Amino acid sequence: MANPSINAYLQNIKKLKLTKSTFGLSAYLEKLFKGIGLKEKTVLDIGAGAGIYSCYMAINGAEEVISLEPQIEGSKNSYISNFEELKGNLNLSNVFLKPVAFQSFESDGENFDVILLHYSINHLDENACMNLKKTSEAQKTYEEIFSKLYSISKVDADLIMADCSNKNFFNSLGIKNPFVPAIEWNKHQSPEEWIKILKRVGFKNFKIRWVIPWQFGGVADFFLGNKVCSFFIHSHFIIYAKK
Repeated sequence: MANPSINAYLQNIKKLKLTKSTFGLSAYLEKLFKGIGLKEKTVLDIGAGAGIYSCYMAINGAEEVISLEPQIEGSKNSYISNFEELKGNLNLSNVFLKPVAFQSFESDGENFDVILLHYSINHLDENACMNLKKTSEAQKTYEEIFSKLYSISKVDADLIMADCSNKNFFNSLGIKNPFVPAIEWNKHQSPEEWIKILKRVGFKNFKIRWVIPWQFGGVADFFLGNKVCSFFIHSHFIIYAKK
């Protein structure tokens, strides 16, 4: 029998127009959290946006979800209002939104079982991200960020980091990618670059999953969900690591 909480979640996601396809979102969520235990876990969602992933983790058993989404003064971004509406519609009392950047976040001694950075890693410091392979200062900036992640993680915690790689066929030709035309490739790095720094601060047991556009369907994922094929599509990846 279908979980009524999941159904209510998807209905509200659709109502708030937070996805183009609830079918595609469901398939992606299944892949994103495959093998990740959420029941009775404490979770930190960095760059939570409109709460799509925070609320999903909450209704799938997380004991507590702390969601970071900084509100830029004067911004017309609707993330926070959508977040509060989605959380309220689902009656989630275990999700807590904090409108602060990760660098300013104080955990007050609380450590987490699961930490998610969904398309937010490059936004933690865009300048450092762009210069990651060029300067030691940029490397140090992200070492400090990842060290903080490590320090607030419980032993055996799961780190999940999703983004897109700058190693892409269309980017190499200097033309717009028809799948994701808005991506600024210079503001992204490959999963291998991120893993190098994560290793230096102590994370281990790395795994990379490559993600294809949901429009391609689940069967296509079996054939195209790999590094080589992703290079010719949109280069989206998920890094999994353990403390």
